[in-house]
Amino acid sequence: MTEPEAERDPAQHLMLWTDIKRQPDGSQRRTPIPLDAAAAQFAAMIEAGRAAESRLDPEDPDDAVAFSRNRGRVIATLLAELSLRLTPGQGAGAIRGDGAMSELAADIARHLRGPGY
Repeated sequence: MTEPEAERDPAQHLMLWTDIKRQPDGSQRRTPIPLDAAAAQFAAMIEAGRAAESRLDPEDPDDAVAFSRNRGRVIATLLAELSLRLTPGQGAGAIRGDGAMSELAADIARHLRGPGY
């Protein structure tokens, strides 16, 4: 049995997921995931994939972009979250947080653009 989903505020919480925890009685409790906490988790995922990215040659003249699976998962999640926020009629509004999510997105963009940006 699952409890009703806790109210999410798009200005403060991820719209894509909620945190689901099993309770002692066997039920599941859903709680919103704060954007700042999600940004920290995404940054940790990217950091965990840096070893794979460090084996890539940044001086390779090929114009292909390569990145770790972890970075790819974060990018896919951020795009899915953005698509929910941009859905017509969705009133997500301005984000209330410490800016970690926007900084993370900007860092990812710089990484994909390559050196010099």
